Amino acid sequence: MPQQHMDDRSGQSASHPQAPIIRAPRDLTYDEKKAAEAAFRGEPFNPAWSVAAAAVYEGIVSAMCRMQVAALTDMEAIPVAEECLTR
Repeated sequence: MPQQHMDDRSGQSASHPQAPIIRAPRDLTYDEKKAAEAAFRGEPFNPAWSVAAAAVYEGIVSAMCRMQVAALTDMEAIPVAEECLTR
């Protein structure tokens, strides 16, 4: 009887594509909360915060920038800047 080849990390068969990993919601850490607050307020990122806090900050700033660009392009036919600047 043939054995299935298993992927070391997931335990799933390597012949089947893996489904996206869905993570359970968790509370933000203190610095992640501070990064989120700073991003919403338009304040600069504190380099003392963790890498995870940087990801939270950049994700919020990026999403807010995309929303602003979408709002502008819906109202006016202005070329969209290729990159949003972060503080």
